[in-house]
Amino acid sequence: MFCFLFCLVLVLCVLLPVCVPAHAENVLSPEDLPRPEGFPPLMKLANGSPVESAEDWQLRRAELLELYSRWMYGRMPDPASETVTWEIAPHETLPGQKLTVHVAAGNAAVSFSVIVSLPDGSAADGGRPCYLEYGFSWGGGEFIPDNCRYAASRGYAGITYFPTAVASDNDRHSGAFYELYPFDEDAGDFPGVLAAWAWGVSRVIDALENGAGETLGIDPAKCIVAGVSRYGKSAAVAGAYDPRIRVTVPSCSGAGGVAVYRTDNHGKEYDLSSLGGSSRWINDSINEPLSNLQGGEGYWFCENFRKIADAGSIPVEQYMLCALAAAPDRHLIVVTGITSEGWNNTEGQCLAWIGSQPVWDLLGCGEQNNMIIHRDGHAILNSDMEMILDYCDVRLLGKEPAEVKTDLSLMKGNLFLQHNRDRLDPAFDLLGID
Repeated sequence: MFCFLFCLVLVLCVLLPVCVPAHAENVLSPEDLPRPEGFPPLMKLANGSPVESAEDWQLRRAELLELYSRWMYGRMPDPASETVTWEIAPHETLPGQKLTVHVAAGNAAVSFSVIVSLPDGSAADGGRPCYLEYGFSWGGGEFIPDNCRYAASRGYAGITYFPTAVASDNDRHSGAFYELYPFDEDAGDFPGVLAAWAWGVSRVIDALENGAGETLGIDPAKCIVAGVSRYGKSAAVAGAYDPRIRVTVPSCSGAGGVAVYRTDNHGKEYDLSSLGGSSRWINDSINEPLSNLQGGEGYWFCENFRKIADAGSIPVEQYMLCALAAAPDRHLIVVTGITSEGWNNTEGQCLAWIGSQPVWDLLGCGEQNNMIIHRDGHAILNSDMEMILDYCDVRLLGKEPAEVKTDLSLMKGNLFLQHNRDRLDPAFDLLGID
C-alpha cells in the first residue's frame, strides 16, 4: 500500500503542470503541443514506467482522464458539489413514466426529464437492468425509440434520454448544464457539449441511486448506456468518465468518439462477403477530418481541442478512450456499420476498440471488450440490439450462453480481424495487436 501511495504522489507531481487551469500562465498552449512519432503509448505511465498491474493501471487511468479533460472533452464539474433529487409521474402523452431529475449547485438549480419504459410485471429482487439510449429529437418533441421499446419487451427498463435538453447541439451553450455552469470561453478546458451530455447521463444514474431506481424497480448498478453518431461519441465519453456505467455502447461514433485520429481508410478495399456483401467493396468516402471537428462541430469539444495543430499533436488516441471503460465488472460493446460509415472510418473504430485490449487483459476481463459490425446502417440495428441484450442476459443476469439465440463469438470485430486481417493499417502491428 505504501508503494502504491508513493507512486500516486509521484504521478500527481508529474501531472501537476497539467492540472493548472488551461487559461493560466506558464501552461503549454494547444498550438505548442509536441508532435511525436507514432502513437501515444497506452501501457506506459507519464514517467516512462510500464503499466504492469491493476494498481499501475489506476495511475495511468488518472493520467488519461486528465489529458482528455484538458485537451479534448473538458473538465467535468465535481459531483460532490451537486445535489440531485427527482420526481416520477406518468408521462403526459407516451406510455411510460416521466423521471424528472433536479440538480442544484451553488445558487443555481436546473431540471431535465427522461422517459422510462417499464416491462410488464414486477421487478425481481434488486431491480431490473436498464438500457439508456440517447434520443434524437431535432424538433424538441419527445418519443420512445424502438430500441428502448425492445429493451422493455426483454425485461429491461428502457430509458430515453434527450441530451439537447441538457446542452443544445450548437455553439450557443444553452440548456440545463450551461444554466448551472455558464460557459467560460476563456477557460480552454471548459466542458464541451459531448461532456455536458455525458454529465446528464451521470445525473440520471444519481437519481436512480438516490431512490428513483427502487421506486421504478431498476438496479442502477446494471446500467447500459448507448448512443449513435454524435451521441455515440458522448456515450463513449460517459463510459470513460463514469465507472458506474456497467455496459458502454458507442455506435457509429467516428472521429472524436471511437475511431483513431491517426489513420485513414478512404479508398481501401474490403471483403464484405462474411456480411453478405461484395468481396471487393471500396470505401469511396473520406473520413471526417480534424478540421471539421475543430470547425463547425468544435462546440462538441473544449476550446483547447479546437486549437491543436494537427492529429499527430493530439496527446491521446482513441484506444485510450475505449480503455477507460475497462474494469472487471464493466463491458464495452462498440457497434458500427461499414458501407454506410465511410465518414466514420470503421477500420479506425476497430483499431481503437482492439487497441484497448491490453488493459482489459491486464484486469482479467478480456472477454468483456466487444465489437459488432453490421454491413449497412448508421444505427444500432434490431439485430444488434438482440445481440447486445443476449450478451447482457449472460453477463448481467447470469444466463448460460446456450440459453440465448446469439452466437456471442460474433462480437469480436470479425469483419476485420478474421476476414480482412491482411489489409489492415500497419498501426494494428505497431500497437502489438495479434
